[in-house]
Amino acid sequence: MKQEQLVDSYGRLIDYLRISLTDLCNFRCVYCAPVEGTSPLPPLECLTRDEILRFVQIAGRMGIRRIRLTGGEPLLRKDIVDIVRALKSVKSIKDLSLTTNGSRLKSFLKPLKDAGLDRFNISLDSVNALRFKEITLSDAYKEVMDSVAIALAYGFRVKLNMVVLKGLTQEEIVRFVQMAIDHPLEVRFLEFMPLCGTGWRPDLVIPIKTVRAIVNENFTLSKLPREGNVAESFSISNGQGRVGFIASLTRSFCDQCSRIRLSADGMIRPCLFSDQAVSVKTLLREGASDDAIANEIREAVGMKPRGNFFHEEPFCDGGKNVDQHQQTPLIRFIGG
Repeated sequence: MKQEQLVDSYGRLIDYLRISLTDLCNFRCVYCAPVEGTSPLPPLECLTRDEILRFVQIAGRMGIRRIRLTGGEPLLRKDIVDIVRALKSVKSIKDLSLTTNGSRLKSFLKPLKDAGLDRFNISLDSVNALRFKEITLSDAYKEVMDSVAIALAYGFRVKLNMVVLKGLTQEEIVRFVQMAIDHPLEVRFLEFMPLCGTGWRPDLVIPIKTVRAIVNENFTLSKLPREGNVAESFSISNGQGRVGFIASLTRSFCDQCSRIRLSADGMIRPCLFSDQAVSVKTLLREGASDDAIANEIREAVGMKPRGNFFHEEPFCDGGKNVDQHQQTPLIRFIGG
């Protein structure tokens, strides 16, 4: 295979791959995981380390340069360190990161550092232990907070992702910004996205413009270059870290999107909010050629839509699309 660049039908360069390693999660976040009605993937349905590595080697020759490992909770994969080590061996990959809920991270920090992982995104929706348990149905608050501190001590770049929920976590916005003042990390505020089946509710959505107004009332921010990031990032006066805002619903960033996704069961998904997908698991398991797999990657990129259907009439404004969210894949199956 020759080196190439992946460009979609709308001229967007695709250089970023998100890989969901598992649909399993040890949290049961009330806004994300349905209490019942879904079954986990059988282990044999998930791609193996070697299958993931081969896919990445091919994708790397097609212009993929950044990878984020997601889930579910990726640290539930027993071979997670081996996966990181294998992917870091692919010379075309320049940045390898991982999104985690942080509950199991402490014991993995040194092995992942040694394996070459570059950085973490840690999902943290509350810095109040009681509210944390209310949201996650987990007692792992201390473990998560310890993991954040130790990850910084190890020299990892850390981003904290906070989903802002009206009436539940809105009052913690200022406390989260204070964390970015006190520590060299980035706190990112996210709008509540409709990727949770019936768990999504428009009345819980707080537009990012409201979040920014709260932050601006209490802190002095200076805008930073966007650099292809979906977040609008800002430095904070007298702060060690920075804050970011991701308006998934109210202000689409689709025209800058540079990513595709590989699900745990081998489906290439061109868009987080689309049910379109191309399967490569059978090809990988039956010894198909690199060119055959590359053709499937190109097909998936060709399916990438111009944008999601949310920004036309934002859900949080009661748009006509308010029920369509139930047709999108659950986020635990495809990765955030």
